[in-house]
This record gives sequence, C-alpha cells and structure tokens, in this order.
Amino acid sequence: ARHALRVRVSDLENGGLKFRSAGADGPRAEKPLPLQPNIATAYRRHGTSKGTARMTTKPAARPPRATVDLYLSAMATIIMVTIVGAVIAYKTTLIQHIPTTPFFSIYGLVVVGYIVSRFALSLFYRPCPDMGLKPTLAVVMPAFNEEGAITTSITALLGSDYPPSKMEIVVVNDGSTDRTGQQIDQMARRDPRVRVIHFPENRGKRAAMAAGIRATKAEVIAFVDSDSVLERSSLRALVQDFKDPRVNAVAGHADVLNEDRSFLTRMQAVRYFVAFRVSKAAESVFGAVTCCSGCFSAYRRSAIMPGLSEWENQTFLGRAATFGDDRALTNLVLRTGLVRYNRDAISRTLVPEEYSKFLRQQLRWKRSWTRESLSAMRIMWRKHPAAALATYIGVALPIISPLVAIRALAIRPVLDDTGPWVYILGLYSTALLFGLYYEAANRRGDRMWFYGVGFVFFYVAVLVWQTYWALLTARRNDWGTRSTAPVQK
Repeated sequence: ARHALRVRVSDLENGGLKFRSAGADGPRAEKPLPLQPNIATAYRRHGTSKGTARMTTKPAARPPRATVDLYLSAMATIIMVTIVGAVIAYKTTLIQHIPTTPFFSIYGLVVVGYIVSRFALSLFYRPCPDMGLKPTLAVVMPAFNEEGAITTSITALLGSDYPPSKMEIVVVNDGSTDRTGQQIDQMARRDPRVRVIHFPENRGKRAAMAAGIRATKAEVIAFVDSDSVLERSSLRALVQDFKDPRVNAVAGHADVLNEDRSFLTRMQAVRYFVAFRVSKAAESVFGAVTCCSGCFSAYRRSAIMPGLSEWENQTFLGRAATFGDDRALTNLVLRTGLVRYNRDAISRTLVPEEYSKFLRQQLRWKRSWTRESLSAMRIMWRKHPAAALATYIGVALPIISPLVAIRALAIRPVLDDTGPWVYILGLYSTALLFGLYYEAANRRGDRMWFYGVGFVFFYVAVLVWQTYWALLTARRNDWGTRSTAPVQK
C-alpha cells in the first residue's frame, strides 16, 4: 500500500508524474500517473542539483484487513478494557486517602475520570452522513514559504469531488520569499477556480485568513493549511454538518503525512489520531469542539462576519495576537452556535521532523492555549454541563500536572521513602491505553501503536514543563518557527 517513487520536480509542477515500472527483464515503458486527489502525497527534496524529489504515495482506501490484523485489533481492545478496569479499581482506593492528602487524591480520581470519560463519550460519536448538501464553498489557503508542498496541496483540492461550479480556492501568498508565489500563479493559470492574493510583505496567517474571507461571498468558508493534502471526498463530507442551522463550524480530521520520517513524526502520528478520534469526537457529541484545527476546518460565513474585525484585531495584554488564529476563530463562532467534528473529512498534514522546531511549535500552541482558554471558559458555562465541566477540567489539569510530577518523582522518594513506581505505572497504563486504541481503531497490524506509548513518556519528560514557561511568556507573539516574523500591529 505504500510505494516510493523517484520523480522529477518538473513533472510535479506539470500536475502529474511519469514513472518507469521495472520488471525482471528491465525497465518497461513510461506510464503517466496523474496526481490523484484521493492519494495523500508527501515529498522531500534530496538534492536540488539533480532536480529530483522523494515522494511517498498513500492510497486513501486500504486493502481488506488480514485475519491476523483483526485478531491483533481484538486483542488490543481486550487489553484496553482490562487496563481501564484495573486503573479504576486502583484509583477507587484513593478515596480512603482523601482526609490525609485531599489535593493529590482528588487529582488522581479526576484524571482517571477525565480520561475514561473522553474514551467513553467518543463511543457515542457518529459522523454526519451524506445529506446531499452542497453549499457554495470557498477554500482559503494562507501560504508562507511553502514551495515544497503548495503545488501538491492545491492539486489535491482541484481533484476534489465537490461540484466545480460551487467551489473556489483562494490562495493568499503571505509575502513568501521563495518560489511559492510563482507556483501559485502557475496553478491559477491552469484552473480558473484558483484565485490568488499576494501580500508584498509577511503580515501573518491571521491577516491572510481575513483577506481570504473578505475575497469571497461563499456560504461556507473552509481553511486548509498549505502543507496539507485532502482526500477526494473530504470537502463534501465536511459541509454535511451545516444541514443543521445551529452548526457554525466543523473540524475535519487530520492525520500525519510524513509519519514515516522519524521517531518524532511517528509519535506525532499517534498523538494526532487519538486527539481527533477521541478528544474531538467526545467534544462533538455536545457540539462543543474547542478548537477547529487549521489543517482542515470549515465555518459558516454568516457566523464569522459579525465578529471578523474583532478576531482580526485581537490583542492580549496590550499586544497583537499573531498566532492561535484557529482557537480564537473557534471561540468566536462557539458563542452563538455549535461546533462539530467530522472524522470522514480527512486531511494529511506535514509535521515538524526536527525536535527544535517541534518544541517551538508546542510552546507557541501552549501560549495560544493559555490565551484562548480564558475566552473559552467564559463561553462554555452556557453549553451542556458535561461539556462545560470537561473544558474546565481540561484547563486545570495541564497546570497542576507538573506539580504532581515533581511530588511523585522528586519529593516523595526523599521524604517518605516512597518510590515513584506507582506514578510511573500510571503513566505506562495511560500510554498503553493511547497506543492500543490507535491499533484497535486502525487495525494496521504494525508497530505504530508503540510510538503512542513513547509519546506519553516524552510528554511528561519534556512537554509538560513547557506549560509554566508558556504561562509566563503568554504575552509574546513571535512564531519561533518562521524565518520572517509577522509584522507587529
């Protein structure tokens, strides 16, 4: 199901590939292979001197699962249930310790209740079926220095099965300094559905999104990152939830496009899958998804326009909010309606392959989470009580968890000779739960689930400690991963 092809960049730019199929007696005739939109395509340049790129193609539909894969999936499910039962049984013993250690005993019970509730609620989630809804749709794609991916992303959009007469693509070149602008112009000349807006300088993603919104009159506005590739049917699936007039926005599902590049990208692949299929699915049950990912999401135009200027010119502690655009826009429309998730609307996005860039990205996300959580807490009390409670707990736990880790790993072993093994076993149980869920839901039959276990320990060892630094530096508005910083307002 996975084929590695050596292709020329010129063929990519011409909208298709040519490859030689090799047999036992040598190369055969060249065959054209168009860039099908239902194939997620990732490529990396290995040398500009030869003009070649490495491309990995993934068919959207996997072949029928072998019996062994089904068996492994069933075993993963059984082990998951066993782990959950064992953890709940153990945590109930903490009730007797509440009088002596109330804070940490209650924390342990809340953590287990929160995690189990996410998985339990996700079981009640159902994606919206095809209702035949086909509103006018504009796909807005901000782009900054994405010459390595922009052509493939736009090509996938053009190959969507959404009616061409009801769809347009607005690509905003946010002052790119590479060949992104030329590639976008080339795509616009090939297909009139592609419209281009060029910024003379880098103004930031939010300004690009706002320009794209104002450039169209479509009923539904979808946002797709310039390094993301959609499945052929994703746009059609994404808009079906708008059949319900209460729905203001829909979050699509995001998988990792370059998952096989490193240990880090594999960990992110499992994390993305579980975050969407569990956390967002649980939130969607109550129509209260707290963040529509920038990878792929859609908004009802009539819900955005009344607050567009407020969102575009948002400030925090006296400084312009230059990131966290997706959370802020989600909060804007969550005030007046429902926000849902559709797991059938699939995108695949490139994630950081270097630890330094990944850590800067996570710090930026934590800063925006800090700012937008304050806004979300003022909104969620008006939603379903279960959704509101989960949001407030979800805000509190990341702030408290570093304190719990310090107590378990450093203080208790010194003061009362209690080893950290119970805490570590709890982490391992949680890690297994996430990893095995990935295997049970995907039925891949490979070792990808193991990277979910690795991510939980990586999170506790590295990422959890970013929380307090993000709180202390929440006023900063630099991206940290761009070569050109957004213009300060």
